[in-house]
Amino acid sequence: MIRKTVIATHGTLAEGFLSALKIIVGADETIQAVNCYTTEGFDIEKVLDDIFDSLKEDEELFVFTDLLGGSVNNAFIKRLEKHPFHLVTNTSLGLLMDYILMQPDADTLKQKLTTGEFSAVYCNDLIEQMKMDEDDDL
Repeated sequence: MIRKTVIATHGTLAEGFLSALKIIVGADETIQAVNCYTTEGFDIEKVLDDIFDSLKEDEELFVFTDLLGGSVNNAFIKRLEKHPFHLVTNTSLGLLMDYILMQPDADTLKQKLTTGEFSAVYCNDLIEQMKMDEDDDL
């Protein structure tokens, strides 16, 4: 099975993610950035039609969107009934890097997401905890 990946976001965030991925992990042409609503008359339904119409039988599609409940994610959610693909939202650069480097199957990816491995971190508390751990080691 050939893996195809779409990063779809509001504005040019998808392009920014892809640019960073090319620099950091060497992302290739199997990853497509879809910048939504950046032009007047943008039609997300047409964009999604093009994505799913171009999908070949031997391709497995993974889609990463920026915001749960946002219009981009909601448009893909509607397609879950018609098309077999994997949809992940609240995407981060760290998550995308891990996905590209590790090439997890869908079950492994789901497991990584449920552990909170890619959740946002409040660094102030993290640093304080590290200081406390250091003090405990003395």
